[in-house]
Amino acid sequence: MSDHSIALSKSTGMSESAARRVMRADAVFNLLAGLLLQLNLTGVLTALGWPAPAPETRVYALVLGSALIGLSLTIWVASRRPSRAREALIISIITHLLAGLSILYEIFIVGVPLPSPWLLPAAVGVQVLFVLGQAIYLVTARPENAYQ
Repeated sequence: MSDHSIALSKSTGMSESAARRVMRADAVFNLLAGLLLQLNLTGVLTALGWPAPAPETRVYALVLGSALIGLSLTIWVASRRPSRAREALIISIITHLLAGLSILYEIFIVGVPLPSPWLLPAAVGVQVLFVLGQAIYLVTARPENAYQ
């Protein structure tokens, strides 16, 4: 990366190292959630206020866990070079937005009760911070060698 691209990134917004930290925190958060679902750790899920999947719907939790693990690995690998990970960041943002809209739909339209009064707002809040961090980097960082 040239000195110009580092200076441009820092002067207009988030630095590449800050973007790397946001991406890695996002990857770890999603990896832990994916592992909880994949391993069906019902005791941990219950302690967190997350409903344990019923036996007849467990396959959906397993698929979601696998998808979260895949997303987290993709974002972790992309965090090595955020300036060249524009597409991975866009995919991560879209994934988080779709998940957020699904949650809002289920709670406010369908009327699914919250499993915990603090879990959902906390998880959504953390995800919003990750999306904002990734979006700020995408909008403000324009390294000259991003597509070379």
